[in-house]
Amino acid sequence: MNGNAVRAGIVMGALTLLLAMPVAPAVAGDVHRWVDDDGTVHYSHTPRPEASDRERQVYDRHGFLREVVPPPPTVEEREARAEEERRAEAGDNDSAERDARRRQLERAYDSLGEIERQRKQRLEALENNVRLSERQAERLERERDRIEDQKSRNRDDPGLQRRYASQLEDVRGRLERERSYMERQQTRIDDMNVQFDADAEDYRELVMNEED
Repeated sequence: MNGNAVRAGIVMGALTLLLAMPVAPAVAGDVHRWVDDDGTVHYSHTPRPEASDRERQVYDRHGFLREVVPPPPTVEEREARAEEERRAEAGDNDSAERDARRRQLERAYDSLGEIERQRKQRLEALENNVRLSERQAERLERERDRIEDQKSRNRDDPGLQRRYASQLEDVRGRLERERSYMERQQTRIDDMNVQFDADAEDYRELVMNEED
């Protein structure tokens, strides 16, 4: 008799003995088989706590394999599964965001040329504001220089000194506000260029490529 036949005979014999034992009606006929860390084969009529983390084979009353209960996933397997689910969810979110972005671009522009037309129109308005502000700043600088010159020529007149000092404070404040305004306008110009560049790139990828 070969080794496989011997092992099969042992398994069937163990199953026969277990099936012959009196058991509760709810579990009658079921035999659970598992192997421990030492390679020892165990049999029972009910799942044992010590076998909860192992694969179990369940045999019916006739000794036929009815079910294989896989072991619970390891920590690494659970983490890998969770990561897969996160990636799948991120992929779904990314797809939804791309669709929303495409619809936004289609509502805002009817072509790539429309993006450049809107860019030119809006930038011209901002650049005109900057030019006007620059001219105003130049006038204020000339006014500041004039008052400083008059103040230096009338050092001996306390009344004029006070008046010129007040005027200088006012002109310098207005000049500072004008320069701050120009900086804000230039920042808006830079930001607008960045936004239109992004719109043009996304329009090519999300709208034009889809049409192709």
